[in-house]
Amino acid sequence: MSRIRRLGFAAITMLALVVGGAPAYATEALTTSGHVTDPDGFLSDDERAQLESDAESLRSTYGAIIDAVVVPNFSDQEPSVWCRATLEKSRTAEKGILYVVSYEDGTDMYCADAQFARNLTTDPSLKQTFDDALANARNNYTSAPLTSDAVSAGISSFISDIDTASYIHAQLHRHNVAMQQGQDSRNEDDKTRIAIVVIITGGLLVLTLFLKLRAKLREQEQGDGRDTTSADITPLVDPVRREALRVAAEARRRLSEAQDQVRAAEEDWNFARAQFGSAAADEYGRRLEAAKAAVARGFDTHKQIEQTPDSHAKRRLATTITEDLDKNLPPLQDARKEFDAQRAKRSSLPTQLADARERLVEELADLERSKEELSSIAGLYPASMLASLQDNPLRAAQLLESARAALETAVTHLDTDATRAASALDTAQRALTMANAQTDAIFSAKTDLDAFRERLTVSIGSVSSALTDAKQLDPSDAFSPLLDEAEAAITRGQRALVSDEDPLGALEILRDVELRLEAVLAPLMTQEEARRKAKETAQRHIRDADATLAWARKYLKDHAGSALFDVNKLMSEANQAMTEARATLDEDPLDEFARTFSIENKQYVEIQLISGNYF
Repeated sequence: MSRIRRLGFAAITMLALVVGGAPAYATEALTTSGHVTDPDGFLSDDERAQLESDAESLRSTYGAIIDAVVVPNFSDQEPSVWCRATLEKSRTAEKGILYVVSYEDGTDMYCADAQFARNLTTDPSLKQTFDDALANARNNYTSAPLTSDAVSAGISSFISDIDTASYIHAQLHRHNVAMQQGQDSRNEDDKTRIAIVVIITGGLLVLTLFLKLRAKLREQEQGDGRDTTSADITPLVDPVRREALRVAAEARRRLSEAQDQVRAAEEDWNFARAQFGSAAADEYGRRLEAAKAAVARGFDTHKQIEQTPDSHAKRRLATTITEDLDKNLPPLQDARKEFDAQRAKRSSLPTQLADARERLVEELADLERSKEELSSIAGLYPASMLASLQDNPLRAAQLLESARAALETAVTHLDTDATRAASALDTAQRALTMANAQTDAIFSAKTDLDAFRERLTVSIGSVSSALTDAKQLDPSDAFSPLLDEAEAAITRGQRALVSDEDPLGALEILRDVELRLEAVLAPLMTQEEARRKAKETAQRHIRDADATLAWARKYLKDHAGSALFDVNKLMSEANQAMTEARATLDEDPLDEFARTFSIENKQYVEIQLISGNYF
């Protein structure tokens, strides 16, 4: 067999890949049935069908039989031994490759017919291709026992790798054939020129010489015919070309998958139009058309790839295909998911309506309890600290009435207009959620306010400690004004704890004094002590700011729709300040921004938001 023919056979046979997968308490070798033998039904129907399709595609394209077997174990035999025993009992024994997987042990192996086994022995590159495919498949088998998803992925990976390698070899074979045909053509031209020269020279002697020459040329021609696999015509192994062919093979695979996706999406789109109306499915249709156009362009471009000899051009065109598919396929898939979600929601409308009506009853009961809770905590905290909660019961009542009306609409149209019923149900669910936020704010108010008092207590303790340090480190009167301010701040904080008189203002003053004390004490400490103290203070302020922001976010949620744009802007600025402060703190705890950002944060969030200036 000529070398070119051997290469062609190897290219075709390389596609003989076996897909394997599933549980069967294997005690002896099996006889395969179809491309995927799964005696215990380990793989799902969809997984098995997809693998069958992939293997059949390889068979129809390259003519090789591809089979796979999935069993629980190999009966304490070596995988290669078990594979060979099964191969000999199956159709793949004469032409093909068998791939076997044990899902309990997480082991696998491939074996091949006699001819292909010899090719693997004599062709190192072919052996390497299959070993690489086996290694890539095993990357999916990370732990034993294997899941059906892992087995399916491993088999699919093995098939895909062989498909790509087969495509590359087929392209290389075509290249070699083209080179041979070109060489034959050049030989014929040379012989014609020689014949003409001899004839022109004329004469019997020349004729005789010509006849001898022609005879010699015939011998040469016969020799050329026998030596079609000479060293001049070797497989192209240029890595640039191989990579270009690999990328082209991947583009071809993506196109095939995209074509199937578009076909399925088109059927789904027609169903969506009938179910939800043409207007509702209009955007779905536009995305479908864009994806169809991308697939059509892809097939046109792939024809150019087949006809282009330049490796760089091949790779560039293949990249164009994948980029076009990456741009147009995901929006189509998203559209399908959206309509799938709508169908699921519509099918569960009766259940959702029943749940929403039960929830309405519960929220009405919570509303009455929240009124009692608000009256209770009003005796514990000043009106200024509860101002933001006073309107919550009224807001909740209005939202619950909206929910009740929307549920009545949903029930009325449940059997006649599912789209309108679903929309009304969505309105009711959102109103119930917002009403819950209003009452929940009241139920959590005492906890939130107690946490604020705890922060005030911690700040008093921290300033008292700094004041003591200042007196010890510098007993002179140099810091007297600042120390007096610190003592006054402590007194005010203690008074606020008792009477709840302006706790926000007291906490603000304490933080300001603490930072200034640290600034004057830093030169009197070692650098290590100063950094530690500054970091502790900044970390505490960051925790306080986190708590404040969490409260503010909940406040905004409770008052959805009533906050001005400025408040949302301030919240965004406060979040950004938090991010920058954390980064600065990690780099340099003594940085002024890291130490003082919380004061700015309070100005934005606590003073303006909590006091209700923007509501």
